[in-house]
Amino acid sequence: MKSPLDGFDPAGLHALHVLLEERHVTRAARRLGLTQSSMSHRLQRLRETFDDPLVVRVKGAMVLTPRAEAMAAPLADAMRALHAAVAAPERFDPATSRRTFSLAMPDLMAPLVPAILAELTAGAPHVDLQVLNAPPSLGEALASGTPSLALAAVRDAQPGIVRRSLGDVRFGVAARRGHPCLAGALTVERWLSYGHVVVRLGNQTANLVAAAITRRRLTRRVGVEVPSFLAGLFVVAGSDLLMNAPLPLVHEVSDTLGLAVRDAPVALPKVPAALLWHERFQRDAAHRWARERIYAAVRRRLAH
Repeated sequence: MKSPLDGFDPAGLHALHVLLEERHVTRAARRLGLTQSSMSHRLQRLRETFDDPLVVRVKGAMVLTPRAEAMAAPLADAMRALHAAVAAPERFDPATSRRTFSLAMPDLMAPLVPAILAELTAGAPHVDLQVLNAPPSLGEALASGTPSLALAAVRDAQPGIVRRSLGDVRFGVAARRGHPCLAGALTVERWLSYGHVVVRLGNQTANLVAAAITRRRLTRRVGVEVPSFLAGLFVVAGSDLLMNAPLPLVHEVSDTLGLAVRDAPVALPKVPAALLWHERFQRDAAHRWARERIYAAVRRRLAH
C-alpha cells in the first residue's frame, strides 16, 4: 500500500506542521520565510498528497478538516522529536561533568594511572576513570566506545583507528638496590650470569627482548616467568633476579619498590607507543578533552 510519505519532500512536513498550527496561509508563510504565493502552492501540493483539503474557510476563519485534526498533535510531537535529534549537542563542561572515561592499557603502564587521574580531575573534579585490560580485538572495542581510548604499543595501522604517537619506550635492566651486579659496570657477562624475570602475557605478542638476545647468539637463564610486568618488578625487588623492563615506567615505581635501573649492556629494542581512539569520536568534545589530558600526562612521563 502506497504511503503519503512516498516521494514526499521532508520540508513539506515542516510546512504542514506550521500550517496546522497557524491555521492561516499568510501567517504560515511569514513563519516559514516564504511568500504567500509559495505557501499557497505548498498547500495545494499537500492537499494532493493527502487527498484532503486540510484547511477550509468557515465563516471567515480557517478550520482544520477531521483528517488534519487527527494529524496535528502527532505531527507536532514528531517535529519536536526531530528537532531534538538534530539539535547541537550540549556543550561539554569539565567542571560539572560526571562522565566516566575508560582507558585500556597494558599493565606495564599502570604506574602512570595516578598522573593520568590527576590530569583529568584537575579541571574536572567529578570525572571518573575506568582502567581496563586491552581486549583481544582492540579496534572493534574502540569502535564500540568501550574503552574510550587505549595506550598501546603500535606497529601496524588499523582501519578506522586514529593514533597519536607518544614516542618510543626504551628498555633497561631493573635490579633490587644493593644487588651485586650494580657494584661495577654491567657487562654482558654479568647481565647474563643472573637469572631473568620474563613476562608471559598469554597472547601472541612477540617478546622483543628475547628476540634481540637471540639475534646476538646469546643465551639467558629464565629464573621465573610471571603474567605481568608489575608482578615481575615485585619479584625483582625481593630477589637477585634481573628484569628487562620499560625504563620510564620502572622509574615511576623504583622508589616504592626499592629498585635500581641501569642501561642494558646490549641495545634492546624501542617500542613505539601511542594513544589510540576510533575516528567516530574524533569530533566529540568530551572525548577530545579527555584524550588531550591523557596524552599530556603520559607524554610528560615518557619524555623523562
